[in-house]
Amino acid sequence: MTILPIRKFPDPILRKKSEKILDINKDIIQFGHDMLDTMQAAKGVGLAAPQVGKLIRMITIQIPEKDPMIMINPFISKKEGLREVQEGCLSVPGFTGIIERSINIEAEYLDENQGKINLSAEELLAQAIEHEVDHLNGIMYTDHLKSHKDLHKTGVTPNESHWHDVGYKIHISKYNASKDDLSMCEVIEKKVELSKIKSDSSLDDASLEV
Repeated sequence: MTILPIRKFPDPILRKKSEKILDINKDIIQFGHDMLDTMQAAKGVGLAAPQVGKLIRMITIQIPEKDPMIMINPFISKKEGLREVQEGCLSVPGFTGIIERSINIEAEYLDENQGKINLSAEELLAQAIEHEVDHLNGIMYTDHLKSHKDLHKTGVTPNESHWHDVGYKIHISKYNASKDDLSMCEVIEKKVELSKIKSDSSLDDASLEV
């Protein structure tokens, strides 16, 4: 088992776009399994390669009662409907936000045997795939927040379960927050404000000193 360090916001690699994988070799496959180990150890339901420092188009997904998946060059071909969800991220620990995600999606990807897979997904699986594909394009779920008021502190720690669509609906109380909480909150609030002036909701060209 190999556990890779998870990059935390605002690490600049999280804002870069990943490159398509052209050669599915044994090193790529091993990296995919290392990502699975890392995701499972962190009790996440999804992980994208940039979150562990590699700018390649690979994600891993595991939702409850389903087998884990390594998805190479994933592509969302269709989205249907919208719903509000509570979403979090292993790269933004301890917080969730209220955002909109699709109800259903259709996706394509290659598995580790280079087989082309077409997948229809809904609810948590659709949400997790959208979340991780966003990561491959340098987009984080905080970019989808309409307001920093939609961001909540969960109290989730690395040793607790971390599902993308669950979280305590508790507004951040700056009077009771720790120094680390206040720092994270300040960074995210600034990012949200900056995202309002970016037409594509991406902050690749915006600078932020923290």
